Amino acid sequence: MYEDPNQRQQQYGQQQYGQQPPPYEQQYGQQPPGQQPPPYGQQQYGQQPPPYEQQYGQQPPPYGQQQYGQQQYGQQPQYGQPQLQYAGVGPRFLAILIDTIIIGVVAGILSAIFRNSGLSGGVTGLLTLAYFIVLEATQGATLGKMALGLRVVKTDGSPITWTDSLIRNLLRIIDGLFVYLVGAIFVWTSPLKQRLGDRAAHTVVVKRRA
Repeated sequence: MYEDPNQRQQQYGQQQYGQQPPPYEQQYGQQPPGQQPPPYGQQQYGQQPPPYEQQYGQQPPPYGQQQYGQQQYGQQPQYGQPQLQYAGVGPRFLAILIDTIIIGVVAGILSAIFRNSGLSGGVTGLLTLAYFIVLEATQGATLGKMALGLRVVKTDGSPITWTDSLIRNLLRIIDGLFVYLVGAIFVWTSPLKQRLGDRAAHTVVVKRRA
């Protein structure tokens, strides 16, 4: 019997002419040999990456601006401010000794000037208070502290204000009792080596960094 070749079916498992074969995964249930699926989150070849907002949930940073948490090339990482080196009783006592000598010389000159007026004691007291307040508020240190490389700063390392200088030096009257023994006790018992005036004004005496 004559069989029409156009009606002849292909052998089992072969495709018809002009028909695309089914995917390899559909035929065999697995990826083709030698081809592995891309890792999770990695785009396939020829596929456009998702928008920046979809990946990171935010707008892209302006061109040339550093993203948070990234370090610029050639920039050293910063881990906070350098640690302050607090001055102990010894250097501070020597600084007070130098200041006392300077004030004593000035007081001697004033005593000679106001010998007959009876004002030398009051003027010397005001001069002493002004000496500490003005120099520490404007320079961060008296002449004695400058000579020993010391400086008065806030507990966070920032410069002190006029109010801070006024508070810490008014309480110097208490710290200076018994030849600064009271102040020395406060310094010895403080982790930041603060006397009473420093604790009230939130200041510390530190060594200058080279």
